[in-house]
Amino acid sequence: MRKLVFLCRRRPDLAPGEYARRLLGGHVPIALRHHPTMRRYVVNVVDAVAVPGSAALDSIGELSFDSLDDYRTRLYDSEEGRAIVGRDVQGFLASADGYECTEYVQRAGAWPGPLGRRSPGVKLVAAMRRARGTDHDAFVEHWLGRHVPLALAHHPALVRYVTNVVDAPLVPGGPEIDGIAELHFASEEDRRSRMYDSGEGRRVIESDVARFVGGIEAWVVSEWPCRVPGVGEAAVATT
Repeated sequence: MRKLVFLCRRRPDLAPGEYARRLLGGHVPIALRHHPTMRRYVVNVVDAVAVPGSAALDSIGELSFDSLDDYRTRLYDSEEGRAIVGRDVQGFLASADGYECTEYVQRAGAWPGPLGRRSPGVKLVAAMRRARGTDHDAFVEHWLGRHVPLALAHHPALVRYVTNVVDAPLVPGGPEIDGIAELHFASEEDRRSRMYDSGEGRRVIESDVARFVGGIEAWVVSEWPCRVPGVGEAAVATT
C-alpha cells in the first residue's frame, strides 16, 4: 500500500477554527464519496507547534492507496466528482506539500477508535531531515535499524508509533523531508512528563538523534480517522 502525507495550510482569510470546520464537516464527506480508490483516510488537525521554528501548518492528511497509480489516475469517481472536490478544496486550502511514503507500524496500540470521531489521547507528528553528510538510504537504515529499538525501549508512554519513510515528494519544490514519525500518547501529561523512562534514557535518545537527523519540525495534532481498511468509514462528528 502507498501512503501519501500532505502538509496543509489554510487560506489566509480563514481562522483556524473555520478551517477545521470546513475540512472535517465539509471536505471529508466529499472526499469519501468521490475518492473510490482511497483505502485509508486520516485527518490530523494541528493544535500546536511542538518544536519552535516548525512550519505554520493547519492540518496533516494521510491518504493510502493500493498503488500510486490509483492516486495519480484513478483518484476520482468521475469528472463531475473531480470538479466537486476541486471547488471544495479551493474554499479552504491555500497550499499543501505532499510526500509518497512507506509506512512501518512499530507499535500498533488500540487503533483506530470510532471512525469519524477524534482519537483519544494526543498525537505528535514529526518531519525529519537527514543530517549533513548522511544520504537518504543511510538515514533510513539508522532510523529503522538503530533508533526505533531505542525509542521503543526509552519512550514508556508511547502507545502507538509509526515511522513513514519518505520515498519521494509528490511535487518537486517542497521542503526536503526524509521521514515522518507519528507518536501517540494516552494524554498530554504523558507526552510532556513521561516521554522518557529516565534522564539516561533521554540522553541516549537525544545522542542518537544527533547522529542521523539534521532538522526536526513537529506538531501536536488532533487525529480523526475517517476511512480504515476492514473498519469502514463514517461521517465526521465535529461537535
